[in-house]
Amino acid sequence: MNDIVFAGQERPSGEHEHRGWEVFLAASRGQVVAEGEPLFHAAGDIVIVPRRCVHTHGAGGESVVIENALLPACRPCVLASGDAADLSWGVQRAVYYFSAVLPQAKKIAVLGGLGSLIVSLIGAYCGGNDFSPTVELLLGAIEKGLSDTAFSLENTISSLPLNYDYVRKLFGREVGLTPLAYLTERRMSLAREIMLSGMSNRYSNLTVSQVAEMCGYADPLYFSRVFKKRYGVSPAGYLRRNGG
Repeated sequence: MNDIVFAGQERPSGEHEHRGWEVFLAASRGQVVAEGEPLFHAAGDIVIVPRRCVHTHGAGGESVVIENALLPACRPCVLASGDAADLSWGVQRAVYYFSAVLPQAKKIAVLGGLGSLIVSLIGAYCGGNDFSPTVELLLGAIEKGLSDTAFSLENTISSLPLNYDYVRKLFGREVGLTPLAYLTERRMSLAREIMLSGMSNRYSNLTVSQVAEMCGYADPLYFSRVFKKRYGVSPAGYLRRNGG
């Protein structure tokens, strides 16, 4: 989760959108037009643009785009430079480490920590992570079932005293992902964290089958397909690349 997929110089451009949240640190006075509404900013201000929000930049600056962030939907907003110094620092550090030449494992770990920090700050500045009780309940159930191969998302949703399709739509509207996509992202993030940690059993480094089971997958081949689709490399290749 909280994957930084881009961090660097943002150039003025036409209308576009991101799959994730954008945190834009303005280099000069200008405006960001989001969903047709202008957001005026001064140099040093922070503009927060939610996922899938069509927008344009009128001035250059530094941007961080974070996918798979657990944040409730909110309106685009501008934070004055003096009110968000910690967020500005997070953006600058992310830009530095995104392009830095570092061992892959260290780079992923640092960017993961910065992504979580930035997401926490967005939540604080934009009113917190206020999800509805139903979504909170489902998020908790998913978190509890991450490492359980017997966990059934379908049964969990069906057990709620609400219409199945309504729960899915409510979850998607508030979280930005379907329940299944969110569960998959959480399990993939957990798998990557386990492999980067160098965790081992009492005899040797963990096998792909062991990692799969720790992430709730009874079928290691299916786990491998999902992992490769998400990260572009097989779990075995990822383990080799990062010293596993």
